[in-house]
Amino acid sequence: MINIYNIANIVFYALLGISFILLLPRIVMCFMGCGKAKQFKDAKKEHKYAILVPARNESKVIRQILDSIKNQTYNKDKLETFVIVESLDDPTCEICKEYENVQVFCRQHLENKGKGYALDECFSYILNNQKGMKQEDKFEAFFIMDADNVMAKDYIYEMNKVFDAGFDVGTGYRANKNFNDSWVSACSGLYFNFLSTFKNKPKAKLGLGVQVTGTGFYVSRKIIEQLDGWKFNTLTEDYEFSLCTVLHNYSSSYNEKAVFYDEQPSSLKVSWKQRVRWCKGFMQANKIFRKPLLKKRIDTSGKRKFDLIENGTSLAPLVFSLVSVALYAVVNLVLFIISVITHNPLWYYPFASFIGVLVGFYLLMVLYTAFIIVVERKRLGAKPLNSFVACLANPWFMILYAPIYFQALFTKNVEWTPIAHTSIIDVEAIGEEEKQVKI
Repeated sequence: MINIYNIANIVFYALLGISFILLLPRIVMCFMGCGKAKQFKDAKKEHKYAILVPARNESKVIRQILDSIKNQTYNKDKLETFVIVESLDDPTCEICKEYENVQVFCRQHLENKGKGYALDECFSYILNNQKGMKQEDKFEAFFIMDADNVMAKDYIYEMNKVFDAGFDVGTGYRANKNFNDSWVSACSGLYFNFLSTFKNKPKAKLGLGVQVTGTGFYVSRKIIEQLDGWKFNTLTEDYEFSLCTVLHNYSSSYNEKAVFYDEQPSSLKVSWKQRVRWCKGFMQANKIFRKPLLKKRIDTSGKRKFDLIENGTSLAPLVFSLVSVALYAVVNLVLFIISVITHNPLWYYPFASFIGVLVGFYLLMVLYTAFIIVVERKRLGAKPLNSFVACLANPWFMILYAPIYFQALFTKNVEWTPIAHTSIIDVEAIGEEEKQVKI
């Protein structure tokens, strides 16, 4: 048994070395995320934008997004908001009448369920209505927002810099509205903090394409016209769109100063359902784009090739590391059980290794979470106790992705289901809070 134990240790440490090499680019990007973000020059022009807000039964929170649009420092004559509903009896419609430059768009094809279909219908309506207009009167790009979002006062002003710089797609910093509601909302939001600061921020600085996440981004009119609408209808239409931007060489970037707020699920049950949908959508989108992206990786060279490889292998280092830890833990657990059964006096060797690798992995995840919270502390608005709880709970929150992924893998019909939004924040106050954050 001791020989098997020694061999397992040698293999494990070798795998740890490989894991470190694979994770090294990610580690470098994390440190880059601690530095200054990509800076954008002041825009030479105020461009004309449409803001699309899917808002089925969102009357409880719709005022927040509309108020935050009304309070933008950007020229209001350059903005038009389209609130997408499924019935004119929705109370959301009456609320929208109180605001200028806000149209209610009522869907007709309700047999097609999902945000992607709702956006496609609205895009078709807008493009058809603007066919006879002069080019300068048409919307130049479209913002995709959720009904529970709140924009900081200079969000559009900052995003206009990105569009004016020539990027087809742009996204901003996704802040958490309700970090302090529960450990679930805190951990759920930390993923988006990580994505903004430690992935999109360094990628933008390196001139690589960034990843959009469901809301808080714009897409140029050029793309919508080339695609003839919004043709992304998997359970994660945002990830599917991100893959499309990579495949078709659409340029994208990230502006850290463009801040918007988003609500996260407060209960584990709701978060679990949401993440099952994400995992299933991840599989669906990868199935669609796997072959064309693989072919493009082979045919492309230069910086774009690195972008394609990074996009296609972003999860591989983490998965490799997790599998290595899991296999080592399982081997030592089996050896421990065999030792106990056979009364081997060295039973404590595999037992200590089994406990040690699990505790070590957990503590590493705690430190990783603490690192994110420390770097993001000014924007989280987190109470000290909630930050401490999030550090301890986030490893478990992430580990739950394993059973969630397997549930998604073996569930044929995962449907898109709406999530109730109830979190309300002070729209007037957030602009003052942002002034206190140094970027």
